[in-house]
Amino acid sequence: MPPDITQARRLLQERFGYPDFRAGQEPLVRAALEGRDALGVLPTGGGKSICYQLPALLLPGLTLVLSPLISLMEDQVRRAEEAGIRAAFLNSAQDAPARRRVLDDIARGHLQLLLVAPERLAVSAFREVLTRCRISLIAVDEAHCISEWGHDFRPHYRRIGLVRDWVDAPVMALTATATPRVREDIVTSLDLRRPERVVGSFDRPNLSWHVVPAEDHTAKVRRIRHLIRTREGPAIVYAPTRRTTDALRRSLAALGIQAAAYHAGLAAEERSRVQGEFMDGKLRVVVATSAFGMGVDKADVRTVIHYQLPGTIESYYQEAGRGGRDGGPAACVALHGKRDVGLLRSFVDRSRPDRRVLERVHRALTREVGAGERKQVPVSTILSATRRGRSPVTDEDTLRAAILSLARSGAIRIYGEVAPEGTMAPAEGSSTIDLGVRRGAPDLDPALRLRRAALQGLAAVQAYAGRGGCRRSRLLAYFGETGAKRCGACDVCLEADAEYPRQKKA
Repeated sequence: MPPDITQARRLLQERFGYPDFRAGQEPLVRAALEGRDALGVLPTGGGKSICYQLPALLLPGLTLVLSPLISLMEDQVRRAEEAGIRAAFLNSAQDAPARRRVLDDIARGHLQLLLVAPERLAVSAFREVLTRCRISLIAVDEAHCISEWGHDFRPHYRRIGLVRDWVDAPVMALTATATPRVREDIVTSLDLRRPERVVGSFDRPNLSWHVVPAEDHTAKVRRIRHLIRTREGPAIVYAPTRRTTDALRRSLAALGIQAAAYHAGLAAEERSRVQGEFMDGKLRVVVATSAFGMGVDKADVRTVIHYQLPGTIESYYQEAGRGGRDGGPAACVALHGKRDVGLLRSFVDRSRPDRRVLERVHRALTREVGAGERKQVPVSTILSATRRGRSPVTDEDTLRAAILSLARSGAIRIYGEVAPEGTMAPAEGSSTIDLGVRRGAPDLDPALRLRRAALQGLAAVQAYAGRGGCRRSRLLAYFGETGAKRCGACDVCLEADAEYPRQKKA
């Protein structure tokens, strides 16, 4: 007899220690066991991994999980193995012997769960191995990355739907944040066939939402110090860049607030130490970039502060959602000044260049490489070429973003590895880029669509930061959900001053 939801519930209790399914999990697991496609939009902390781990235990063959979070694959595999699942991952950080062992395990049918980045599907040797094994389920984690209108678009996600041409298995798409438009894009791009749709509520009543005015670094540090001193429990302070993270930690230390910094520029050992001490309760405050959001599942965070709002509502909701996972009250506080809007716009201009910049860089590459030719070109040479004349490109970040945009549009081709995070293989400080320029006028529409999506995201953030009504209601409306016009818990509804939010007892 095929496995059913009763067996899944029993394993949920025996292997994972949960008394029953959380909201939304059961219909997604049922769909997988019955061989049907599914789309699940479950809130951060809603237990998305259970939705494919239980089928991996019950279904014959392999459950293939496509995930962008390479840095977390080892931890995800460890947790799966603790539940008795034969699991492994494949990524570019492994050495060749380790990858070969995993491929051998796949070929022998030893594995029940395999995690890979979507980019792995482009490797012909990997595709060949998969075609020779039985795949019972394909799970697409962080599925919003497939949509150009999502907040973290990854081009390789767009090609996942092609896997259905050579693998006959149901597909389960999972994400924590997707607007109605992004949900439809996911369904279309993955060719989901009459999928089971589960969209959990984005409303978390235990979270209160606040935007506090603060125009400069000094004012923001003062607000953060006040919040940390007047509120109990663990706190996360998100900063937009590594430099700001370090500067903020130093400023807080000078005022007697002991906090640790966390960002990708620190050594792996230091990041591990900071995260471990925070999770164990030895460290109360962490100042971090968005890198701290991945894999941090501490239940009792009482305060999440943003030094500056991110560029999208989705990113803000995910990061702020680290608070109150135990169901207790938590405050989500965003500091906001008039200068922040300009900083966010400049980031969009650097990361998603406009048509003028793209055309200028394309002309420079055509001159340096030649139409229809391939060449290794020094970055400094390209930058010098784009700096001449009117409307120059003056910084390397903008240049690299323009080159990536042109590659995604098909106007050029970058040879060598393109890292899963979307950055070019030549690391910062690298001297050359190996690329080819296609003949003909470039089609810039794909790149310009991404720019429009980024600007729309920024406009939504600006609207949230205004005083146009209940914060909670505006967040819910953004994700297509209707809430009360007044929540009675945000700074707008409370008509709160800048000293809010005061501590509420759990």
